[in-house]
Parts: sequence; C-alpha cells; structure tokens
Amino acid sequence: MSDTREKLSPVSISLHWLIGVTMIGMALFGIWLADFAQKGDFKSQMVGLHKSIGMIVLVFAAWRLLRRLRIGLPEHVGVYKTWEQHLARSIHVFLLFATLVLPLSGIVYSIASARPISVFGIPVIPQLLAEKNLMVAQFSRGTHDIMGKLLLAAVVLHIAGALKHHVLDKDGTLKRMLGARVTPTSNA
Repeated sequence: MSDTREKLSPVSISLHWLIGVTMIGMALFGIWLADFAQKGDFKSQMVGLHKSIGMIVLVFAAWRLLRRLRIGLPEHVGVYKTWEQHLARSIHVFLLFATLVLPLSGIVYSIASARPISVFGIPVIPQLLAEKNLMVAQFSRGTHDIMGKLLLAAVVLHIAGALKHHVLDKDGTLKRMLGARVTPTSNA
C-alpha cells in the first residue's frame, strides 16, 4: 500500500513513529551523556548503548529516506498558504536529513577517536585508526552535538504543526499519521 491524501501506509506510519520517538529519546540521552561528568564503566556502558541504538536507527532512517525518495513526501490533507507548505516541507526534509547525519556523525566521531563500533557487543566497525584524528573527531562531535539540538528544535516545530492541523485546521493530518483514513479538505 502506498501513501495517499486519505491514508498513509502502515510502513510509513511505523517508520515515522519508530524513528521519531527513538530519535527524540536518543537526542535527550545524548545531551544527558554529554553532561554526565563522571567517567567510568557506567558511562562507557551508556555510551555503548547510545552507539548501539544509533546504529540500528541508522538502518531504519536509511530505509525511510530511500522510501521517501522513491514515493515522495506525503501529500497535504488540506489547502495551506504557500509559506506553510514550504515550512512543512523544509521541516520534513530536515528531519529526514538529521536522522541520517546524527548517527553518521557519531560513527565518524568514534572512528576518528580510534574506537571500534559494536551493536550490543557485536562488532560492526572495527577500530580503523591506530591513532586519533583530533580535527575530524572534534568536527564530527560538534556536528553530532549541534544536530541533536537542531533535531529537537525541528521536532518541536513538527509537533506544533501537527497540533495546529488538529486543533485549528481540523483537517485530519494528525489522525492520518495515527492510521485513520481521512477526507481531504479539498482536491488540492
């Protein structure tokens, strides 16, 4: 089943919620990790958990992006002003981009820090560098940190838009994302 103005496919809905909720959690978890001053086994385990989940999210985010490139972004349920359409598309595209950049920048940071990457203890990317590349590590960590915060800001805008559609426009956009079949407000 493909996405229509009336109904989104179960795959689109599942990927949206799985990646959305996980990325919010991972961004908040990453901020907590960055502020966690105490080094040791506990922090190392938490960083390992963060990396493991990030690697899994990357697979689903890549699947979602490839799918969106193939079928496009969902059509609007209603008719909106041009600036609203541009803002909505920009936020959607940024969120797709951020769900890839965040895990990829984390991977580059680990590699540039001469650290291997595993998923729940299963080696995925071995330690590729014998020595750290400080410049690449700093750049990728900075990218990772900034993108995490930008992702949260974009999510706030995305949620505000969904609530606007639901409360003010009453157009079914949120209901469609929850799996319902809706009636578009016009034939836009």
